[in-house]
Amino acid sequence: MTFEETVKDILQACPGATAAAIIDPDGIPVVVEPGRPEIEVLGAEMASLIREMNQAGRELDHGALRQFSAMADRVQIVLTTMAAGYFLMVLLDPDAVAGRVRLASRLAGERLHSEFV
Repeated sequence: MTFEETVKDILQACPGATAAAIIDPDGIPVVVEPGRPEIEVLGAEMASLIREMNQAGRELDHGALRQFSAMADRVQIVLTTMAAGYFLMVLLDPDAVAGRVRLASRLAGERLHSEFV
């Protein structure tokens, strides 16, 4: 399954998911669906946050970050790390149930793992 197919599959399978992107460790999007500039900017900001959270996890001996979610007034964000610093970012409507996205993201990360190592 290609990166594009992966993000489209998540958007189709998860009610309330509005956008998805695979982002590289420097915050540069590999694929964004649908292509909107604000998603690319958010991905860059999230890459910085993931680096900081991973550093804190190492310092506190908690291990590497695997998944992170946040909720704002108008959006939910689910971040799932994959390999080599890449991560999958999915945006959802604020009232969507994020459980399906968390599972689909984790499974997608496992499927794509070999593409990054």
